[in-house]
Order: sequence, then structure tokens, then C-alpha cells
Amino acid sequence: MGDTILEVNDLQTYFFTSKGTVKAVDGVSFSIEKGQTLGVVGESGSGKSVTASSIMQLIPNPPGEIVGGEINFKGQNLLNKSIDQIRKIRGNEISMIFQEPMTSLNPVYTVGDQISEVLRLHQGLNKQQALEKAVVMLEKVGIPSPEQRVHEHPHQMSGGMRQRVMIAIALACNPELLIADEPTTALDVTIQAQILELMQELKDEFETAIMLITHDLGVIAEVADEVAVMYGGRVVEKTDVMTLFKNPQHPYTAGLINSIPKLKADTNRLEPIKGIVPDPFSFPNGCKFANRCDYAVDKCQRYEPQLEELDSGHIVRCWKHDSLNLKAE
Repeated sequence: MGDTILEVNDLQTYFFTSKGTVKAVDGVSFSIEKGQTLGVVGESGSGKSVTASSIMQLIPNPPGEIVGGEINFKGQNLLNKSIDQIRKIRGNEISMIFQEPMTSLNPVYTVGDQISEVLRLHQGLNKQQALEKAVVMLEKVGIPSPEQRVHEHPHQMSGGMRQRVMIAIALACNPELLIADEPTTALDVTIQAQILELMQELKDEFETAIMLITHDLGVIAEVADEVAVMYGGRVVEKTDVMTLFKNPQHPYTAGLINSIPKLKADTNRLEPIKGIVPDPFSFPNGCKFANRCDYAVDKCQRYEPQLEELDSGHIVRCWKHDSLNLKAE
């Protein structure tokens, strides 16, 4: 570690609709170093997937547009590059595993054809060479009988196998940055564990930087080095994974952790975060979490807090962080 692969500065991605403007990502900043896994967590609608799509330059325009900020990959701002330059990077140096492999894979082509396409496009391999490499990649991601499976279509495979194919496609060119958007969604826990173990092995082998987006804090605890908690299109807390679970300093982070079922709990009742995420068309003026926060005061309703560093590497967006002592117990 030590070499910064990705640095996102004040990223702003808005969607302009007939109902109004949605600030899906509103001033997000973070960085990922070589060989590091950054976990990104938050409820649906917090801006996680839009942040990932912005990095990959996959925001549909219209209605979406990246209106500000920087996305620096290996020191170069991707927002200043042409679409042809982005296409040479996307799938080659930066790859993404999408949420649902059944809709991300083309049902018409074999999985071998779809892995081969990436290799032929970015590495200049011929059809036979690419197919041979596709077999190697299927074997690497743990698919049995890869010589046979390479000729099968996505519908002939289980959900876990399709997700492994997606990982094989994403890793075919040994990317320096892998964005995994809910890579274990809809998979049973056994397959989830296998997929996470596979990603960890590949990260160790190639020193790949990983941006892991998930709702599952258990997954975050297992594989992440640092964690960024998002709410309302902004990062509200960011720190290393141990500190986040032992000493969360934002009420939203503490709420997420306290809502996890506990084996030794005194009661069987969960502790959900009260209320719902505000309407993105009309976010409140102050702190976006104020209407759900037990610690909110008048200042929280009127003014939005800025990110402040509590300790080295631990940043929080909360007016009351000095007086809160929120423990995940």
C-alpha cells in the first residue's frame, strides 16, 4: 500500500428531471490506495451506485450529468478525457462487477465469448488466444470444468456461477481498480463467502484496489480496510474498519450498526433507524439526517455540517460529534 490509485474530490452528479433536480452525489470525496479495499455503505438512495457509475463514466445523459469535482485515476482526471480514452481504461485498468449478473451478461452469447471480447478489445489477442485465456479465467474464479463451461450461455449457469463469470470478465485484464457493486446480492451465504474469499485472493495476488459497495456490514467487517458511510448523496463518516465498529461517531453509522441482529442480545427486538430517507427532490436545509436523529438540535435543522477530522483518518459530518459517545455495543 501507499500508492494512491483513485482520488475522488468533491464529486457532484445530478439528475435533471421534470420534477426537479436530484443531487444524487453531492460533494463526495475519498481515496483508495493500491491493494486496499474501501467499503462503501448506506441505505438505498444514499448515492453509492451513482458514485461508482460516475467513476466508470456510465451516467446516462440525459437526465444525469457530472456537474463538478474530480475523479483522479493514477493522477489523471478522468473527467478531462474523451470517451475514446475512457473506453480504453474502462474494462481494462478499471473494471466493475455489477449488481445483477443475469441482466449484465448477454443471454445471446456464451460466457466464453463475453470474456474473450474484453481480452480481444484491450489486449489484442486473437479469437483462439482469447478463448484459451477465458478458460484460464473461469478456472481461476473456481468454476468447475471450465473447458466445457466456456461454451455455455448464462442461463445454463447458477446465480453463483454467473457472478463468478462477471468477476472473470472484470479481472481478465488484471485491472488496477475493481469496483464491486453489491457483488454478493441474491446469493446464498455459502456462495457469498466463496465470492468474498475469491476477491480477497485476487486482491492479494494482483494488489488490486477494490471499492466494495454493499448494504451488508458483515461483509464490510470481513474484507474492508477502510469504510465510507454515505447518506443523502454525501459521505457522513469515513475511517478504518476497526474504528468504525468500535467507536462510530455519526448517529447514522451507530444506527446501522445497532440494527444488526446480535447473538447475545437481551431482547429479540431489533433497533431500526426511525423514519425514512428524505425525498431526494426536497432534502431538508440542514443536516439530511436530522429528521431521524435522536440527538438533533435546532442548529442541525438549519445548517448542514461539514466534514471534520476527529482523529487521524477519522472524519465525520456531524454538529454534535464532540459531545456524542456512540458505542456499538
